Amino acid sequence: MVSLDGATSRHVDERPGVEESATDELEDAVRAALKRFKWLGAVLGVTFLLVLWELLAVFVFEGKHIMPTPLGVVGGLWQNRVLLRENAGITLSEASQGWLWGNALAIILALLFVVSPPVEAALLRLAIASYAMPVIAIAPILNIVFGGDKPKVVLAAMSVFLTTLVGMSAGLRCADRTSLDLVRAYGGGSWSAVTKVRLWASLPSLFAALRIAAPAALLGAIIGEYLGGTSGLGVAMINAEQSLDVTRVWSIALFASALAGAGYALTGLVAKYLTPWATSVSTIGAPPAVGSSRRGRVYRAGRSMLFLLISVGITVLVWTAFVRLLHLNSYFAKTPLDVWKYLTQGQSAPGNRAILLNELTVTLRDASLGYVFGTILAVIAAMAVVTSRAVETMFMPIAVVLRSVPLVAMTPLIALALGRGLLSVTIIAGIVTFFPTLVNVVQGLRSASEESLLLMRSYDASRLTILRKVQVPSALPSLFSAARIAAPGALLGAVLAEWLSTGKGLGFYMLEASTESQYNALWSGVTLITVVSVAIYAVVGVIEVPILRRFGPQG
Repeated sequence: MVSLDGATSRHVDERPGVEESATDELEDAVRAALKRFKWLGAVLGVTFLLVLWELLAVFVFEGKHIMPTPLGVVGGLWQNRVLLRENAGITLSEASQGWLWGNALAIILALLFVVSPPVEAALLRLAIASYAMPVIAIAPILNIVFGGDKPKVVLAAMSVFLTTLVGMSAGLRCADRTSLDLVRAYGGGSWSAVTKVRLWASLPSLFAALRIAAPAALLGAIIGEYLGGTSGLGVAMINAEQSLDVTRVWSIALFASALAGAGYALTGLVAKYLTPWATSVSTIGAPPAVGSSRRGRVYRAGRSMLFLLISVGITVLVWTAFVRLLHLNSYFAKTPLDVWKYLTQGQSAPGNRAILLNELTVTLRDASLGYVFGTILAVIAAMAVVTSRAVETMFMPIAVVLRSVPLVAMTPLIALALGRGLLSVTIIAGIVTFFPTLVNVVQGLRSASEESLLLMRSYDASRLTILRKVQVPSALPSLFSAARIAAPGALLGAVLAEWLSTGKGLGFYMLEASTESQYNALWSGVTLITVVSVAIYAVVGVIEVPILRRFGPQG
């Protein structure tokens, strides 16, 4: 019988073995064809997506003015080609600047973190907080503070910063231990280890992060335009929605998705030539150490608490300095002290806290369902991608398209199609969760020990058994790494849906506060959602340790 990797097994079965051999030979033939014609799978995947789109537009949403047909959108692209060309240059300029600034700062901080762990312990939570801020709520504030194109550049930079910081930090720490010891043996210090070993080892993880950052930067810029711009693709979407031109909305969204997908593909192409030794997808994040003594855990817990207090202090100082040094008007720019007074002092403080907590409960419910939904689908898709080259070549282009769709424009349409209730919020939060989880879990499944895989195949283990006993445990660290990004992302996705469509939760609470100029309430909402996101990030790390110790890869 022919095994999965083409090697001859140790014995030959009867008739069932012949059938398995024929099946394996067919799979090998399919793999060979797909390897020779790599573009064929992508074409089939896109074709499947277009057919599904056509069926939904014709048989499900016909007459509802929600979803035009693919041909209608193509016609809209041609009719609006001048509009798209004029606005695309503005959005790409904002996204490119944000991509450069956000990634540059992330890379510099990652280098500093690996050289000085105490600096990392003090500043990492501040970095997480910058990612966890609901951009849809702070965009109006940034428009008031800066004006011009700067708010869009800032939002684009914020959209890429943490992903690249986590990916670069993980890559720097994955350097070969023997090479690091050799540098030290020759008298090299921390920076020598970074420049001679760690920097090169980090390139696969860095490029994996940059691939995710490319669509994120564009979407960050579009959100900024959507919430306070005068030109760009985001503004063009607003104008199309206000004129009820659904075809133009879809055309702009598809065009933006194509630009984001092109950025993803271009980054991947550069990575392929600069890091030919890397796997096709690299993980974003790194697992923590899991084997430690009780005394060590107690010590680290106390040390973590100390650095948490330091991080809070630094965050408060940076926030206050931001308001004071820029001489911002106290009417709309609130300090931590203002938020504290709003929530703790005066007769209205108990009511303010109660409203915030009630709305937070709704948002957490929405985000939790979306996260679970997106994670389950991502894990199933990752298993299918790893076990079938055909599925990978067909499905990954669709996944990239989903990641590249500007949800800020499509959320109102999703709400019109599915209602302004829990289902819409769940789908939006699930979409935000899906892509980073898929990327990480795919790499985790592929990181299984080759020796373990060969051992299982030598015993004629089925593909499902190999997946369950070897590949899934190897993917657990990557799943938790994805959760650090995806769980806070799901929360922000829920806030986005609530802000734009549902009329419930913290998202709608902050929208009302913004439109009614209740800036104390707005800043309190931003603060609460940021604190909860950072807490979720930390809780994922706490849960990760015992689970990896029990079920994760050993050694």
